[in-house]
Amino acid sequence: MKSVVVTALAALGMLYPACAEELSGKAIFERTCKNCHGPEGKGNPTVDSFWKMKIPRLDSQYVQQKPDAELKKIITGGIRKMEPVRMDAPTAPHRAKLTDSQVDSVIAYVRILKKR
Repeated sequence: MKSVVVTALAALGMLYPACAEELSGKAIFERTCKNCHGPEGKGNPTVDSFWKMKIPRLDSQYVQQKPDAELKKIITGGIRKMEPVRMDAPTAPHRAKLTDSQVDSVIAYVRILKKR
């Protein structure tokens, strides 16, 4: 009986990192990206109006065809009116930039938005 439980736990342990990566990316997205890009990456017309531009839809071919390295450069360095992504809301004091691991996780999450 113990060996069955140990085997089951070992199997779950092997699956966990892949699931954790996706959940981590979603959590980061929700804290840093969804206000401008919308909850599912399909945009936010109110924010488009505020910035007087159509913010790229993350589920679009335009974004999805970009290589991960380019998305990483945009996330970490910003582009046009978008500043580098920082954790939490703009009003939060001492917002930290995303770590390389967090950027990789949010890119992995953005990649699944095209499937929705």
